[in-house]
Amino acid sequence: MVDLAPFQLSRSQLNDVRDQLAAAIQDGLAAEGQQVAALPAYLAPPKTDTTGEALVVDTGGTNMRAAWVELTGTGEPKIKAGPVTAPLDVRGDERVDRAGFFRMQARLVEALAPPKGLPVGYCFSYPSEVTPDLDARLIKWTKGIDLPDVVGTLVGDGLQQALAAVAPMDVRVLNDTVAALLAASLVGEANAEHGVGLIVGTGSNMACYADAATAPKLAKQGASGMMAINLESGNFHPPHLTAADEKVDRDSGTIGQQRYEKAISGFYLPFIFQAANPDRAGFDPHLGTQAIVDIINNEAGTNDARLAMAIIERSADLVAAGLAAVIGQYGDIEMASILAEGSLYWKGPGYSDRVASTLKTVLPDDVGFSVDRITDANLFGAAVAALSR
Repeated sequence: MVDLAPFQLSRSQLNDVRDQLAAAIQDGLAAEGQQVAALPAYLAPPKTDTTGEALVVDTGGTNMRAAWVELTGTGEPKIKAGPVTAPLDVRGDERVDRAGFFRMQARLVEALAPPKGLPVGYCFSYPSEVTPDLDARLIKWTKGIDLPDVVGTLVGDGLQQALAAVAPMDVRVLNDTVAALLAASLVGEANAEHGVGLIVGTGSNMACYADAATAPKLAKQGASGMMAINLESGNFHPPHLTAADEKVDRDSGTIGQQRYEKAISGFYLPFIFQAANPDRAGFDPHLGTQAIVDIINNEAGTNDARLAMAIIERSADLVAAGLAAVIGQYGDIEMASILAEGSLYWKGPGYSDRVASTLKTVLPDDVGFSVDRITDANLFGAAVAALSR
């Protein structure tokens, strides 16, 4: 029988996770090359009454899509055309060069038949360094994509050139977590400056705002005021991990990296279950989180079902501790607004309720929060980026 205790974190242990992540965030805001990278997105908190029309392109994973979006300033954003979608089917395809990659996305925009001159929000969710002019340089491909011609180049510039056949367009680049952060301004109950973008699905990440006046790295770059920060929090190494976590890390091919993500994200949870319970016959972790959800649903009362639930609940508890660390960066506030994205967060058994209940225990009693969701958050967040001036 597998011991569940290592996966059942105490209040004190969760406080340790919260405090150590908070310190790691401060390190990332102070200097380059830290465990939590805290990458500036060069976008100020948006006005909650942002209005206008924009084109949005969302490229991540192995799919791409585009839409024509209107922000009304009333909290009810609209998709005027689209989204049109297509697979990003370029794995190992040496025939697709840099120009061809961006032409594929430009064709989606053309299919919308938009008016000329609309600004473009480009949600580009691969490891990239955003530049102060809101372009982004691709650092490396992930998720099976490999187009060498694009690595090291400015992706906003590439899309802008491809769109020139339609009309000159201003392109602003951001990633999915920052898009969720900006989308929080459309639905959240809090001041837009106290938002958190949260992704908990196959992977995990968080984004927030930081004041350049108290962030030495940003001040050194000449930045001022509040700015969106892509934390890349998945690389944080939390305390109180288990022997199963260590095995998953050793077997991952990325030893020592993304330890927080490996403890909480949907991709890794079934591998943790297998590492903790190697005698389980016929279990295939490659089937994803659904593999352990099926055990919970079909084998209620068994030790395996209790272990599967303990792993999912620990994930939710670690997410709550992480959110508390991020919210704590805002100092003495009354309310934080969280925009949560990801299948694990919204579809995992009891997951969102567990995050909320645990978050209440690791936040100060006088700090409230809302957790919101919005369909097509990537599209609407990218539109906010395009229209914010």
